[in-house]
Amino acid sequence: MNSKQHNKSQDQNTENLKEIPKWTRKYAQNRTLTIIVLMAMIMLFSMFVAGLVGFPLGLITAGFRKGNMILGCIGIAVLVAALAAISIFLIIILPKFGGKNRGLLDQRIDKWIYGKEGTATVPVPKSSKKKICLEIVFSAVFFICFFGSWYLSMEGYIAFKYLQPVSALYFVPYIVCGWYFWKSPKMGPIYLLYPILYTIHAILIVAGVPLFFTGNWSILSICLPSIGYAFLAYLIGHIYSRHALKKLKGITHLEGDTANEV
Repeated sequence: MNSKQHNKSQDQNTENLKEIPKWTRKYAQNRTLTIIVLMAMIMLFSMFVAGLVGFPLGLITAGFRKGNMILGCIGIAVLVAALAAISIFLIIILPKFGGKNRGLLDQRIDKWIYGKEGTATVPVPKSSKKKICLEIVFSAVFFICFFGSWYLSMEGYIAFKYLQPVSALYFVPYIVCGWYFWKSPKMGPIYLLYPILYTIHAILIVAGVPLFFTGNWSILSICLPSIGYAFLAYLIGHIYSRHALKKLKGITHLEGDTANEV
């Protein structure tokens, strides 16, 4: 009887050992909280830059429309100062936080968020000239399609309500190809929820659901789904990483601070 129990225990241990690489990989692929923080930082910085540039542009427009050259010149001076400050930040200050000598910015954030959990990485395929060229071509085609569709909508060739469904024709392939060529296997298939949700959004609009903006706000028809669904996919990935981590701790019987993290 003891021998049977011993053999059964050994079989269970063997199965558990086989599960460790699988759940380790799933955990490492879905540590997406770093990306969420970076997205939030980029959005806040973009809003700050928009305000910093938008204010002097408003002064310039108001000044020249009213024939007030002094106000217009003040606006130009403020705009030049704002652009200079932004350039100094991007070229001089930011590299000090993300430069080679002090670690990349995303790595620093990753260490801050996941420091207690240790290091977990997935091997990334080596880059090549072919992949770099593909990325450049894909990105160029994407931006041409993006600005082209936006221009056609402003000219009345594409109805504002169909701006997002039209964008799905080039946006979704770009996201899927980007994941396949450059983000896989570092990022897991949960990321594909992003293009799936974007496609569903487009189908709902075509079906008659009013999930779009019109007029000067029509650009939000693309921006909000693209940002929102990306955020949602990364958030689901983060939640799944917590599940994978709990599985790992259950298999390996880890203890300590990390065992209680969610």
